[in-house]
Amino acid sequence: MILRKLELKQFGKFGERTFEFRRGMNLVTGPNEAGKSTLMEAIPAVLFGVRNKARFKPWGRQGECTAALVLEDRNRSVQVERDILTDRVVLIERDDLYHTLYHFEGKAAPQGRSSERAEYLAQLSRLFGVAEDDVFRASLFFGQGSLELSGQGGLGAKLKALLSGFAEVDYDQVLDSLNRDFFAVTRQNPWGKDKTRDRDLEEVRKELAELEKRWFATRDARKELAALHERVGTLQEELEAGRVEYDKGERYLAWVRKQWHLEEKEESLRRHFTRVSRQTEKIDELEKRRQALERQIAGTGLPREIPEGLPLLLADAEKIRKELVALQGEAATLRQQLLEQPATPWWQAGGLTGALLAVGGGVTWWRPQWATVSLLAAALLSAPVWIFFLWRFGIRRAEGSRIKGQGQVLERSREEAQARLSELDERFEKLGMSPSAVEIVRMQKNLETHQQLTAQLLEVESALRVLENAEELGREKEDLTRELAVLGERREREPSPRRKGLLSPEDLPEAEEKLRALGERLKAGEKELLDLTRREAALQGELADSQQIEEEGERLKDREQALVRRRDVLGLAVEWLSGAVDEFRSTYLERFAADVGRNLALVTAGAYGEVRLDDDLTFALRGKGNSWQPLERFSRGTMDAVYFAVRLALTRHLSRGRHLPLFLDDPLVNLDRSRLAEALTVLERLSGEHQVLLFSHNDNLLRRGASARWHVVSLDDVKAEAPAARERSEDVGQLYLL
Repeated sequence: MILRKLELKQFGKFGERTFEFRRGMNLVTGPNEAGKSTLMEAIPAVLFGVRNKARFKPWGRQGECTAALVLEDRNRSVQVERDILTDRVVLIERDDLYHTLYHFEGKAAPQGRSSERAEYLAQLSRLFGVAEDDVFRASLFFGQGSLELSGQGGLGAKLKALLSGFAEVDYDQVLDSLNRDFFAVTRQNPWGKDKTRDRDLEEVRKELAELEKRWFATRDARKELAALHERVGTLQEELEAGRVEYDKGERYLAWVRKQWHLEEKEESLRRHFTRVSRQTEKIDELEKRRQALERQIAGTGLPREIPEGLPLLLADAEKIRKELVALQGEAATLRQQLLEQPATPWWQAGGLTGALLAVGGGVTWWRPQWATVSLLAAALLSAPVWIFFLWRFGIRRAEGSRIKGQGQVLERSREEAQARLSELDERFEKLGMSPSAVEIVRMQKNLETHQQLTAQLLEVESALRVLENAEELGREKEDLTRELAVLGERREREPSPRRKGLLSPEDLPEAEEKLRALGERLKAGEKELLDLTRREAALQGELADSQQIEEEGERLKDREQALVRRRDVLGLAVEWLSGAVDEFRSTYLERFAADVGRNLALVTAGAYGEVRLDDDLTFALRGKGNSWQPLERFSRGTMDAVYFAVRLALTRHLSRGRHLPLFLDDPLVNLDRSRLAEALTVLERLSGEHQVLLFSHNDNLLRRGASARWHVVSLDDVKAEAPAARERSEDVGQLYLL
């Protein structure tokens, strides 16, 4: 399986970048701070998530932070995409025809415990053989300048389990299961402190001890059983006599209660009969009152139910009619004033003018030389007369116009009032009432009376509804009459309880209390008899179970022997398997050390070839003088060569036939030139089976990669590289995987 593509979106310093890789050797090169370590850390970040999410948040930006891997095999491809901030993961596995074989989508946080995370890790284990970040970094992931393996804590235990094969068959779990089975049999611990709680073997032995006690107790049971027989007989006689007395008292009190009940029933019937009679009379009175009120309401000329708005309608009609009367009075006054206007006395002005002209003519005739003066004087004297008469005519004419104008205004007001009155008449007709003035006045006068009568009628009808229906009361009265007649006939045959001398109602509670106390004593006696009967049955059972106790004892003894045999077998199995596991663990590290030695001989050109690996994952080399020396005593380059060989051996062991990619972030910086060349030769040879992704800023590696035709990805520029369209010619046969 190879890593075909790595897609980053807002991941660290990268915005949106896509990197493509090929089979064999891949070199990712660039100067310091170009993003090589960020690019390499994106791979475990996608697979396992990160705890420190702030480390890969977009630089100076807000928003998403995602990364995706696309891996290919000969017959399938796997795409894993993760939202770094939310740990939302999508894993899709497809065949070579792009048919989906498996699809997972869910949340898989690094420290989560959900079922979704468990399913996702199971798929990682199936695809890569590794489902934990620390194991991945100890095998396939070669960190920058750090090749050491830590044997401390959980990682050492995980690696030892993987190397020993315990990942597939966990012998510790088998031992734990045998120990659980052993301590399910007994609490006694032959290898340490005993358990606190009893197990099957101790429980069986307790049951045997209890059976032994029960067997000895049967001897005392016979004596107790004889005393029980005597007490049971006496108690049964007492209970029999008490039951007879209780039954008599109960029947007597029931008969007395019945007699008093009949007496009370008759009195109740009489009271009820009296109440019904009174209600019947009251209903008759209310019915007469209702009919009288209905007649009075009909006499008001108004309907029973006053239409909504009728009072307001009557008030408007009265207001309009009063307004019309007032307008008619004002119009009559104006007409009278108009008639009383005096006529202008034109004859007086004409006569006076004629007289003046006659005087002027006489003067002219008497003195002709004064003709002009006399005529002019007559004209001047007649002019004021005509002016005065014209002024009086104008005043009278203006007054007449004013009176006519007021008359027109009053006429328009009268027409408007008449129109409103006509509209009210139509509304009266719609309500089914006469719009005549007489009827309206009558309705106005009777409206208050109608309201009072209606209120009284509602009260009467409400009282009638409260009372029972008259017919039902009549039938009830007849029924009561018949029942009283029946009770009367019975009283004629039987005297009343008082004349019989029975217990009075006041004495009944005391008699009932005595009967109740007798019943309680009977119940206590019956309970005692039941307890004695049970105890008798138990004692008889104990006597009858003597043989059963012996049989149960034999069965428990057989069970005890079987548990003892199982305990011995399980103890032997635990001791044998523990020894076998210890012996196996003492050999698997030797085999792994031999694999490391072979890789070390290749890296160091045969300078070192033997490695010893202790149980705590510490290493030693055979040095000068053929003696074993701790690895810390050698140079940094030698130590890195050893750790490089260890990681190669661990990778081969963990892959178990899977050809997984190897990721190296400048891990060989401490090797000298010759060992670096040998290590690269080993990597090139290893790249025939495993894709190798080498991250480095070393220009010598760039030159070697160019000459060896490695696939080179440069991070020198900040722009996204155009993905390679085609792999080198020797891989053309594998293009069908695309």
